[in-house]
Amino acid sequence: MYLKIVADSSPMIREDFTPVEAAKRCMVDASIQVATKLGYSDAAGALRGVLMLADQPRSMDYLVEQTGYSKSTVSTNMAHLERMGIVRRVRLPGDKRYYYSTIISIDEGTKVHNENFRQIMQIIAAGAAKAQEILEGAEEGDDARWLRSRLALVREECSKALTLADLLDRFTITELIDILKLEVEGRKKGGK
Repeated sequence: MYLKIVADSSPMIREDFTPVEAAKRCMVDASIQVATKLGYSDAAGALRGVLMLADQPRSMDYLVEQTGYSKSTVSTNMAHLERMGIVRRVRLPGDKRYYYSTIISIDEGTKVHNENFRQIMQIIAAGAAKAQEILEGAEEGDDARWLRSRLALVREECSKALTLADLLDRFTITELIDILKLEVEGRKKGGK
């Protein structure tokens, strides 16, 4: 059980653990630390860690068994991880149950995160545009001028973010790394 193991292992690697079990615990612990850093629950981190080490998509029952969390805790956290683009829910042929797998591919993860980022920027830009419309009928004054200026800046920054998201979609991470390395080398040679 990963949860019990993580909770019981104050020193990360104890002598009574096999190297394989200690390695698994290390990855689950790292996933919990990442979840905590990002403001997610320990359960979300443990579940991600368990899935990261799984050789195939795993059922909710498997995740409950491996972590010791209740089915409702697993369900709630899996829904959260799925919305965040960290795991995906799949169905296996001939089985009506849902299974879960973690997204390990940096390209796939980046695409999901990029789409979430794009949607956030679109919502903020639309909100700023609507707020600017509302201000059209406002009396002139320092507050209205400042708010108009701020909203224009927000829309400009959202526009840049959307352009970046569109550009990121056109390349794999390996291609982007190669492009950026060339740019860095070019800047070094050019003295920028």
